[in-house]
Amino acid sequence: MKKSALLILVAMMLAAQIAKSQNLIAVQNGGAPAFYQQVDDAILNSQDGDTIYIPGGTWNLTQPINKRLHIIGVGHYPDSTNATFPTKLIGLFSLGTGTSYGSLTGIYLEGYVNVPSSPVISYYVQRCYLSGGVFFNQYQCSFTFVENIINGYIGVSGGSSSNCSFINNIIGAYFGSQPELPFTNSVFKNNIFLYASYCSGGCKYSLACSFSLVENNVFYGYSSGWPTLGNVSNSTFKNNLFVDYSPFPNYSTNVGINNIVGQDQNSIFINISSPVYASDYHLQPTCPGKNAGTDGTDIGIYGGIYPWKEGSIPFNPHFQTVNVAPVVDSTGNLNVNIKVSAQDR
Repeated sequence: MKKSALLILVAMMLAAQIAKSQNLIAVQNGGAPAFYQQVDDAILNSQDGDTIYIPGGTWNLTQPINKRLHIIGVGHYPDSTNATFPTKLIGLFSLGTGTSYGSLTGIYLEGYVNVPSSPVISYYVQRCYLSGGVFFNQYQCSFTFVENIINGYIGVSGGSSSNCSFINNIIGAYFGSQPELPFTNSVFKNNIFLYASYCSGGCKYSLACSFSLVENNVFYGYSSGWPTLGNVSNSTFKNNLFVDYSPFPNYSTNVGINNIVGQDQNSIFINISSPVYASDYHLQPTCPGKNAGTDGTDIGIYGGIYPWKEGSIPFNPHFQTVNVAPVVDSTGNLNVNIKVSAQDR
């Protein structure tokens, strides 16, 4: 990022963080920030291409998004947002016409991402916690999910969507909530799939895809009697690690290369517990997934070209300490002491 652009971003963030005591959200439009009291108002009054900076706190979201916006929070990990509190949105994150090439970063979404039937949408989601999952309801899209935690009963519903990428995510949700409508022509790299398949009113699987590339993932979940990959076809599976001894159903159209199967769950990660923030998803030194990825790095979220960033701190400058005086001093000045650290990615 150019120095001038970085200074503008830091100034906007500082203004927004100071304004947090007044419950304000900053919108950058042409370099000059405007402030709003509600996220819905910020979305309604923003222009195509604007950046919305949401400080720490909890905010309601009822407004669908129909323009290209870059929405940035301060992060969602509790131990990395001590100075600001996490940025939490409560509601449905619904993307419609005009949102292509927008992005969502550093947000805890207490709801789910909804992609309704509409023209082709291209969107980027990074370092967010999606507590309700992702629901696609169209046949063509180009979504990229990088370094997110994706949970929720709705799982990740493909809706026969194509050209999606899931890279270095922790997926604690059923990926095949609509196994009859798998992802197509998509890429799944260096993810952790925590849950296995199950059947209760319809089978759900860890992954449902066709004509896709699946490599360097950890399929941690296992359900005896049901394959981990219940609806996959014409896809290539390379250098994945499975707990399941027989993860593939009897589909002759898939290609499997250098996959590791039949691993004990207790032999994979340093520590896995609930909640997910308490887990350590580094591979154990004796795990066969160490340096076993297609690129020579670890299988799972700490390998690949987007290794997991500790604390999921967003790319924007990070607030380490924020101290704002509750009132102005005798000369009318407001005492502010803020420590900010730049992020390399």
